[in-house]
Amino acid sequence: MAICRAAPPCGRRRRAAVAVVALLALGLQLAWQQQDPLQRVTFVDFADVLDRLPQQLKEQGRIATAAVLVLVLLLLWATLAMLKALLLYWRVMFFFWTGGSYEAARARFSGLSDLGRAHLYSLASVPWLMHQPHYRTGSFQADMLTNLRNVVLPTGVYGVPFSVWARSRVHAVLAILFLIPTAAFVGSVWRRCRGLERSAAACFERTLLAPRDWLQLWRLNCRLASMTALATQSKDFELEDKWRFIQACQANNIPVSPVLDMPVTLVAKDVNEEGGMGIHVLKNVMHGGRWILQEKLENCDAVNKLLPKESPLSTMRVVTGARGALCLLGASQEARKPKSLCTVWRAGRAGASTDHSCVMVDLPSARSDELLGTGSTSAHWYARGWKALGMPLSTADGSISTHPDTGVVLCGSRLPGAAAAVDLCERAHAALMPTVPLAGWDVAFCPNKGGLGPELVLLEANLSCNFFRGSVAWEEYASLLDEHFAEIGR
Repeated sequence: MAICRAAPPCGRRRRAAVAVVALLALGLQLAWQQQDPLQRVTFVDFADVLDRLPQQLKEQGRIATAAVLVLVLLLLWATLAMLKALLLYWRVMFFFWTGGSYEAARARFSGLSDLGRAHLYSLASVPWLMHQPHYRTGSFQADMLTNLRNVVLPTGVYGVPFSVWARSRVHAVLAILFLIPTAAFVGSVWRRCRGLERSAAACFERTLLAPRDWLQLWRLNCRLASMTALATQSKDFELEDKWRFIQACQANNIPVSPVLDMPVTLVAKDVNEEGGMGIHVLKNVMHGGRWILQEKLENCDAVNKLLPKESPLSTMRVVTGARGALCLLGASQEARKPKSLCTVWRAGRAGASTDHSCVMVDLPSARSDELLGTGSTSAHWYARGWKALGMPLSTADGSISTHPDTGVVLCGSRLPGAAAAVDLCERAHAALMPTVPLAGWDVAFCPNKGGLGPELVLLEANLSCNFFRGSVAWEEYASLLDEHFAEIGR
């Protein structure tokens, strides 16, 4: 049988505590009797300290309580400022999910910008779009699973790939309703605390309603390409295939990276492995295979001067926009030339095999002066697993002015041939794929054996393209998005 012992009353506890403190004080007094009389602490002095202690604790408690209240009030004020944007975000999502049209949203949510309306309309379309055919893979969901498997949400601890949220429509809806707002909240507060933003509330609102971060813009561009290809069934989207792209360039006299006709089949062996391992058999695409065989291209001297030794081929990304698809969608518009929207040079890192490991250097006015601006990095977005430990949650655009491997000043340096590269990409967009809204062209600056300046060569075109954190012609870009989604939404 269990015996229950009653706890001693509060008075008894208090007297016991006082007795313990008194004994400790007496012990200290006896231990210190051998010290210099000037340094001795008498029991009377110690008792006086004990008498004043409750009052001091009360004063410190009041200060701490006041500090906590101030912090809570500031947090509530910031949260209330963000709540308006969050409620609008959810309202727009449910408006589109319950059958609201793009044009109806223009009138109902007049406070949204063209960029914001296009972003939210296409984002709300993702659960439906996931099971629709995709121009380069079986479905939009399959494309998401493929291209988001190496991109993570920066946490500074552990990087989980975004492809997790593309596993089903339920995952996608949960990500839209909760993951994106949560990431926007944490990111905006973090950036405000680091001095990267003047207002956490303004950053939160922008991230939700009219994003300008590279990831959301990339996904927006992917949705635009997928929905336009689905609505128009244009054959131009087939040029995402690298071999078809090379053939189209050759047929239209567009300079493109050369392809080897021979050998018919290439065999590559590891120098040490045996037992049939380490052998790669590559059948040439020119002879019915799937492999494009090419010689490695080299950077021209002007580019090499800006790079470390043993650096990869460092290309320039030019994003161009066109409106040829609007006629296929039923709009009555005159044909307009494609325009450059963004230009970024990727300065490769030492020892890297490709310029995917790079500093992304903006060219804010490539056509006029060919001068490099400041650079940025997105390495923390690709740190999977524990590689993310210690990495920042966010970084400022344009925070790099010198090459991290050499210290060579990039900002203000000239990239010869940049203006001609922009012209080449606009011409290629008009000739090869006028019905594709956005195209990201990768241009190599190779040695020119027959004249001055670099020889410009196109490597490929990316139709679900990335701005690489460069300066964007926002008004032109937002207008292009708005016009296309307005026609698609009819």
